[in-house]
Amino acid sequence: MTYACQKELDFLMLALKKLRLQGRLLHPGCSLAGLDHGLRSLLGLEEDYVFAYQIGVQWHHERTIFKILDQFMCHYIYFRLPGAVPPTALFIGPYLTIDPSRGMILEQAERLGLPLNTIDLQADYYASLPVFNDPSIIMALISAFGETLWGDPGRFDIVDVNYESSAVPLPTASDDLIEQTSILRQMKQMEERYAYENELMEIVARGLTNRAEVMMSSVSSLNYQQRLADPLRNMKNYCIICNTLLRKAAERGGVHPLHLDRISSQYARSIENSPTLEDCSGLIVEMIRTYCRLVRTHSHRHYSAIVQKCLTYIEANLSGDLSLATLAGLLQVSPSYLSALFHRETGRTLADHIADVRMKAALQLLRTTQLQVQSIAQLTGFSDPNYFGKRFRQFYGVTPLQYRREQRRPAQEERP
Repeated sequence: MTYACQKELDFLMLALKKLRLQGRLLHPGCSLAGLDHGLRSLLGLEEDYVFAYQIGVQWHHERTIFKILDQFMCHYIYFRLPGAVPPTALFIGPYLTIDPSRGMILEQAERLGLPLNTIDLQADYYASLPVFNDPSIIMALISAFGETLWGDPGRFDIVDVNYESSAVPLPTASDDLIEQTSILRQMKQMEERYAYENELMEIVARGLTNRAEVMMSSVSSLNYQQRLADPLRNMKNYCIICNTLLRKAAERGGVHPLHLDRISSQYARSIENSPTLEDCSGLIVEMIRTYCRLVRTHSHRHYSAIVQKCLTYIEANLSGDLSLATLAGLLQVSPSYLSALFHRETGRTLADHIADVRMKAALQLLRTTQLQVQSIAQLTGFSDPNYFGKRFRQFYGVTPLQYRREQRRPAQEERP
């Protein structure tokens, strides 16, 4: 079945998939069971699907995008597709705009009159949903799609609909049925979690920072077992899991363990020293960017084992003896063989590569430290500061001191 907006719809569905959002096409008379990923069915509240009929499936409303919030903190988006035969609507969701704590779930159960033996079931359910602390990202996407369908924003409406209920009928499901359902949902959740982790690791292994951030930002920390009553300790444990996953992903991407061990150890200390939940959340974003950057700058997976070791040793020992003879001896090959192999695989000479790496390191030290130029020269393998200055000028067209002054000038000019 095709629609007048088929290409645009295909693009939107792909974007939703990347955001871990479910998008379903609905037709008049089709079953609405499962629109909420089965929450009401789990709680024995199938009759509450009337909310979908009342505020979602309103076939006579065209050029209207409904933003739906139900009594279970779940958000949905619904709208008719123009010109579709038979009439077709796109139903998106559920998703969350907050990462619910166990306390919030307990309070909700009390408010809605749900028995406490459903708490773990609800927590597992929420852990399976994408979380968007900034839902404007989703609405920007949907609004752009609406403009593609109907023209400028003045030609369609966006309507907020809150489905409130002070209480819902108590579930009639037995404890045995709830337990069976809980086990099945946990199995499904674990399958989805492992699939998600494998996809995330593949993205990080390719150094795709933006895609990794989008994936990680929509995942609830409830995906990982809340073993302790202390939320900060649970969040730190979650960060430790993330650090391990990202380290393994970068290793899969061809980064040598020498670099990974240093970075992962630094983050292990930072995680333990983080005083707040917000600091931990910031660390997750920082870790994603760091490990992806490591892949982009230190991945050697396309090279032979000898060249990989050579590249890693150079990066780890810039101040040491990096002569061809020394490197060949360390790698137990002849100098002529190493020189030819390195040039064939990298497209540059060993000397050119060493000079480039040393100059980039010097640039970084000049920009980020107050070290004297002679100290930077020594750290990057130049025993003669004058020769270092000459080589630096050949690379960048300015002396080290001129470069440092140029870097400071913009910051000074911004001061009031």
